[in-house]
Amino acid sequence: MALQEVTLQQLQPGDFVVRVSQQTGDVLIKEAGLVRSKKTIELLRKKGVLRVWIDPDLAAHKPQSSNDDTAGADSQTAEAPDESEFTRVDFSAELPKAEKTWQQLKQKQSRLFDSCRRQQSIDLELVQEVSCGLADSVSRNQDVLLCLSRIAQSSDDLLQHAINCAVYMAAFGQQLQLSKGQLQDLIMAALLHDIGKVTLGAATSDIDAIPASLKLLAPMNRLPAEVSLWVAQHCAHLDGSGSPKGLKGHQISQGGRMLAIVNQYDNLSHPIGKKPLNPQLASKKLLEKTPDQLDSELTQRFIRCIGIYPPGSVVKLHSGKLALVLENNPKKPTQPKVKVFYHSQHQHHLPAKVLDLAKHQEEHIDYCIDLEQYGLEASNYL
Repeated sequence: MALQEVTLQQLQPGDFVVRVSQQTGDVLIKEAGLVRSKKTIELLRKKGVLRVWIDPDLAAHKPQSSNDDTAGADSQTAEAPDESEFTRVDFSAELPKAEKTWQQLKQKQSRLFDSCRRQQSIDLELVQEVSCGLADSVSRNQDVLLCLSRIAQSSDDLLQHAINCAVYMAAFGQQLQLSKGQLQDLIMAALLHDIGKVTLGAATSDIDAIPASLKLLAPMNRLPAEVSLWVAQHCAHLDGSGSPKGLKGHQISQGGRMLAIVNQYDNLSHPIGKKPLNPQLASKKLLEKTPDQLDSELTQRFIRCIGIYPPGSVVKLHSGKLALVLENNPKKPTQPKVKVFYHSQHQHHLPAKVLDLAKHQEEHIDYCIDLEQYGLEASNYL
């Protein structure tokens, strides 16, 4: 079912709020999620929210109204709702939607690339559809798409790189609490930043491909100007040694800095023609590029966003069991939620079991592993 826009008067406990569509205040919903009580609705109303978008497919069973729902919600003590008031969608519940979003993303990005190869104009509406779908998915649970992105396999390296960067950017922008419009524009920039390589070849360097990318974007009259700016700046270095030569420091926009980070991280994580790097090593090498090339604060925020053990990576537990990382734990980053599926010492499969390591102190992660050494594929265990 499509998203529905409702007034605060129509909003009910059990509805799943995706985003605010009209307001008079500046309340910020950090994560989309279920409305758990009438108190939450009252807090939104007091903060100036007028209308919101809800997803009927994710609505919970509507609870019975209670006289206690609005207790203590007077205007003197009410605070703006935060993520504790909005429960993000469970991984297993979001997975089918995210998989559908992922498949649509691949198909639409492939169509976009084909248009460039045929020297046809780029369909901006197609790019906007992809950006909106990604933004909606990460607002419900960003770890699902991050997981799908890491375990994905593709014969088209350029296509996979564009998709990975878009997913990273969607999660990154969500973590920075950017507005919906900013987030979608940044996702578009991530999807289009290497578009020039479609005509020049995937082996073309990032810097050499920028003029061709900008040439392809120029005829798109309704493309936000910031998108082209970020594409032009994604190889700039803070010390001025990148491209454009001499552009440095505050002259580089935040979007350009963010795009540089996600681009370099994916280049490190999935180098073309080489084996993917261990997630910890990729993050370490990324940090080594600060502060000369990359923005230190933004890079650290990005690494916190994707996690010490990113969703989709495979880890060895101290017990010898292998597990697929499903979700980050922002408060306890070394204790994510994982799915155990194999024993490395006994070399046999185990009944699949999801463990929240923050609640199972008897287990802890030793390190990330390359599952290929066991002849296994992570995608089989999602």
